[in-house]
Amino acid sequence: MILYNEEIVELLNNYFSKNEEYVESVLLASYGFNIQFVNFNVQCNEHVFGSIGGKNYKWDDAPNSGPWGALGRQLAKKAVLKSPALLNIMFEGGDSIDIETVESQYESVIFNFPPKDDSFVMEIF
Repeated sequence: MILYNEEIVELLNNYFSKNEEYVESVLLASYGFNIQFVNFNVQCNEHVFGSIGGKNYKWDDAPNSGPWGALGRQLAKKAVLKSPALLNIMFEGGDSIDIETVESQYESVIFNFPPKDDSFVMEIF
């Protein structure tokens, strides 16, 4: 859909600073890569790059043998934009992920946050 902006970085860092946002689960599927944090989840439909245990991995639209489960229970510390198309999330243990978005007619990344009042809260890129 659209490229990232500083607003999503600010929103994520607000969650990371106020809550213990650790990774509850990682779901790999042929249609997407999903990361469930304590209070929100991220659905990725483009590439996800991981630096896990000092090695680099890439998810690209299919399950693979990368140790993505090693992200489980890791505490997210900070989000930064590496570029308008690449969002980085760093974890307390030194691992990190880069989540790619692209400009297209389809959703690349969906952030699902807790509802406010009777409304769903989503950020779609």
